[in-house]
Amino acid sequence: MVSNRKLTLSFAIRRVPTLLKHLFLIGVAIFSMAPLLWLISIAFRPVEETYVIPMKLIPSTLTLDNIDLVLAMLPKLVLFYRNSFIITGGSVLLILLISSLSGYVFARMKFPGRDLIFWIVVASMFLPKSMSIPGLYEVLQKMGLIDTTTGLTFAYTGWFLALSIYIMRSAFSSIPKDLEDAAVVDGCSPLRLYWQVMMPLVTPSLVTVAILTFVPIWGEYLFAFTFATTLESMPMSIGVQLLKPAPSSGDWTFPVASMAILI
Repeated sequence: MVSNRKLTLSFAIRRVPTLLKHLFLIGVAIFSMAPLLWLISIAFRPVEETYVIPMKLIPSTLTLDNIDLVLAMLPKLVLFYRNSFIITGGSVLLILLISSLSGYVFARMKFPGRDLIFWIVVASMFLPKSMSIPGLYEVLQKMGLIDTTTGLTFAYTGWFLALSIYIMRSAFSSIPKDLEDAAVVDGCSPLRLYWQVMMPLVTPSLVTVAILTFVPIWGEYLFAFTFATTLESMPMSIGVQLLKPAPSSGDWTFPVASMAILI
C-alpha cells in the first residue's frame, strides 16, 4: 500500500514540469489572442465608449451599427482586401526571387566591384523612405503605372530589396564551398546549382525574408497614399480610412469593425 502511494506521488511529481509547461503555453496563447479579442470588443461598442478610461474588454452597451455600416460597404472592402493580397503577394514573390538570385551572385561569384556594389545596396537601407518618393513617382509615371497595383508592387519590391539581399547573401555565404565544388564536379550548371542545391539549404532565410517583407508591406501607408489615387488600386491600409463616415475624425470603430469581419 505504501509502495503504491510512493509510486503515485512520484508519478505526480514527474508530471509537474509538464503541467507547468502546458499552463505557460496556454497563458501565451491567451496573451496572443488579446489583440484579436480587443478588436472584436471595439467592433461591437458605440463610438462614445471607444475613448472611455478605464477601458473595458466587454463594453457596457453592445451595438451592431458598426457591423451594419461595414456590411453596407462590403464590396469596396473586398476590393481593398483583394488589392492588398495582390500587391503584398506579388511584392513578396518578386523580392524572394530577386534577392535570392542577387544574394547568390554576391556570395558565390567573383567579379570586379562586387563588394562595392553590395555595400552600396546595403547603404540604401538607411535612406529615409520619403527621399525615394519623387524618383519613384517619376519612374512609375513614365511607365504608366501610377494608380495601379503593379506600380505599388514594383515600388515595394524596390524598397525592401536591400535588406532582403543582405539576408540572402549571408545565408549563401554560410554554405560550405566544398558542397558547391562537389555539385560542379557532378556536372551541375550554375542555374541548376542555384535552384536544386543552394535554394533548399537557405529555406529558413527565405521564410525570414518573406515574413520581414509581408508584414510591413501589408500595413504600409506612405507609398500607398502617394501612388494609389482611386479606389480600384487602393489597399486596405488607406481604403478603410476613406470609407469612414467622417474620414478626418478619430472614430476607429468602423475600421476596426471592417477588420473584424474580413479577418
